[in-house]
Amino acid sequence: MEESLSRRIRESAESYHSFLLNQVHEAQEEERRRIARELHDRIGHGISVAHQQLALSEAYRASDSARASAKITVVQHAIQETMENLRQLTSELHPQTPVKSLEKSLMGFLEAVEDDGVSVALTVSGDEGWADPRVLDEAFLIVREAVRNALTHGRPPVVLVRVNIAPHELFASVQDNGRGFDQAAVRGRGGVGLTSMSERAELLDGQVIVSSEPGQGCLVELSIPLKRHSRGRRDR
Repeated sequence: MEESLSRRIRESAESYHSFLLNQVHEAQEEERRRIARELHDRIGHGISVAHQQLALSEAYRASDSARASAKITVVQHAIQETMENLRQLTSELHPQTPVKSLEKSLMGFLEAVEDDGVSVALTVSGDEGWADPRVLDEAFLIVREAVRNALTHGRPPVVLVRVNIAPHELFASVQDNGRGFDQAAVRGRGGVGLTSMSERAELLDGQVIVSSEPGQGCLVELSIPLKRHSRGRRDR
């Protein structure tokens, strides 16, 4: 009986040890995914903006020195923001301070990536007080990534950004009339941007739907339920 009891104890211990190892592995994988999202959405974005604006400043240098100088100023701001985000990430990956206003944050981003060859329209309706700061922060990162993808890869003449915040849901869409793409091919390459948008939405019980075909532009739709996250209207 003693031998049987000892065997059962060993088997239980081994089973529990295996369970703990699996839990640690899952936690490590989730942390890797989180770090990838933060690096791509916060650090990669700043570098992309700086690179784009440097290219524009070079193009304007001979014909419009004032505009070229303005682009350099945007580059400096983008680099400063990227350095601050990098400091936050290297300090045990402390989260960035949530956005105070989704509309103002999106307007600031669109001004930073302004391109004379692209018309970008932004419409925000509803009350941001219905959404938690974390929801607004994640929605900003998702919409920003969708716009950045449209400008970088789609090369559209027009981009329409819409955000509607209702008591039960935050809905946003980014639509462009650019080159579009083959969704199956992009999924096969495992792009970080689309994966990051989906993961951020899923963390809030939301979803991102991407619709696109070659030559038909692209539509990105984000929906996040607010019922589980809203704690009432925030003080103003």
